[in-house]
Amino acid sequence: MSQASIQYVLFDDVPSIQLDAGGYRAVIAYAVGSNMVELSRPAEGLSFLRTPDNGELLRQKSQRYGLPPLFPPNRIIDGKFSTPYRDYVLPLNSSDGAHFMHGILHKRPWRIESEKVLENGAAEVVLVMDMGKDGEMYPYFPHEFTYELTYTLSEQGLHQLVRITNHSHEPMPLGVGFHTALRVPFHKEGREEDYRLAISVGEEWDLTPLFVSTGKLLPLSEADRALREEGIAPTGEPYAKHFTSSAVERNGKPFTGAVMKDTARNISLVYEVDPQYGHWTVWNDDGKSGFTCPEPQTWTNNAPNVPLPGEVTGFRLLEPGATWSAWTKLSAELS
Repeated sequence: MSQASIQYVLFDDVPSIQLDAGGYRAVIAYAVGSNMVELSRPAEGLSFLRTPDNGELLRQKSQRYGLPPLFPPNRIIDGKFSTPYRDYVLPLNSSDGAHFMHGILHKRPWRIESEKVLENGAAEVVLVMDMGKDGEMYPYFPHEFTYELTYTLSEQGLHQLVRITNHSHEPMPLGVGFHTALRVPFHKEGREEDYRLAISVGEEWDLTPLFVSTGKLLPLSEADRALREEGIAPTGEPYAKHFTSSAVERNGKPFTGAVMKDTARNISLVYEVDPQYGHWTVWNDDGKSGFTCPEPQTWTNNAPNVPLPGEVTGFRLLEPGATWSAWTKLSAELS
């Protein structure tokens, strides 16, 4: 197998960095949200993420492609919520102009802190978003913080580590999530109808028409119980639901994450996530666009306004000077 390498490239016209290691390739568009626009195994004809056709599409609709970081994930209704320390009024940036949605970090340029090939043959890049008092978020989110993303690529696949540090003097609301736009099919000769998606879902969140939690949890429907077992068809019909996460057994061990399988070739993409991602949004747009998004989130949609304890909603405050971290892993299991 060829040696690991790191190179600065252009994704269309977007400055990016490319990691190659262990048969995998990852391309991260650090100039637009540190969005990972490609994760592939070129030799096997496998490409796992929905890659935009060009840089303009990435800039305009970054949340629909690749692996963008959302801070916080999903909607804050009316852009308003309160903590014991202050009231927040966030800009209304949703497509309908009525809510704060997904934050801004997935659209802004990030800084590359370091990039290196490790002694074990892995390729690693550390990307940083610094938000100080002169940062764009400070007028409405008055906290100085650093969001650090470390990607390590090796023959074990892709390892992601998030580290968020609160540099301010006040507890900071913390909600983290990722749109993970998985390509269906991910094999160059695959057929959508051969694919199945399984996810470690627990209960279903009852949702308002705006796709935010009412505060009521429902048992899984008979159809959705298949998510915890053999999986469901990831495309074909529109699908948009929101769940808690609850570990399943996989290979004799507890597993929190998602698995998408090409049943015709017995190839699986395994997306294991830190149990701190306690909620899932599962969404495939119209069901006919060739992708599905199993989206891990640390809090439920609109969590700051859901009238339930933080232990249920995932809402939390990061203390001054504290660092929060969580990991995910993406890897291929080949027959």
